[in-house]
Parts: sequence; structure tokens; C-alpha cells
Amino acid sequence: MLGKNPEKKPELFRPMLVDFIDHEHELVLLSEKIDWNYFEKEFSPLYSKVGNPSHPIRFMVGCLLLKHLYNLG
Repeated sequence: MLGKNPEKKPELFRPMLVDFIDHEHELVLLSEKIDWNYFEKEFSPLYSKVGNPSHPIRFMVGCLLLKHLYNLG
């Protein structure tokens, strides 16, 4: 089953991750140039309509991209 990105709600004493991210970092700039809707449209038919929710497609594609860019195993 296709998973959804959970909505992040701010917590009183815990800062959000976006507060720590360097918005000039090469990976942040790359993620802004990628058309994530294309991947959602192409890969969503491959997911089942029943069962446990999967990881979001953006997460899976991002992990594969990082694996390829940094030659990780």
C-alpha cells in the first residue's frame, strides 16, 4: 500500500529539522530541482492497494539517488 508523508507538527521544546538544514547545501539544491511528482506518478501503479503502508516514494527514490551519487553499498 502506498505510504504518505506524515505531517510534522512543531513541538514546544524540540526544534524542527528544517531549522538545522543548510539551504545552500548541494543536496538541498538538487532536491529542489527534482520533479518529485513525476516519480510519484510513475511508481504509484507499482504499489498495492491493500496491506501495510510503504515508505513514501520520495524517500525511496532519494535513498537510491544518494546510494548512486556516493557509491554506497
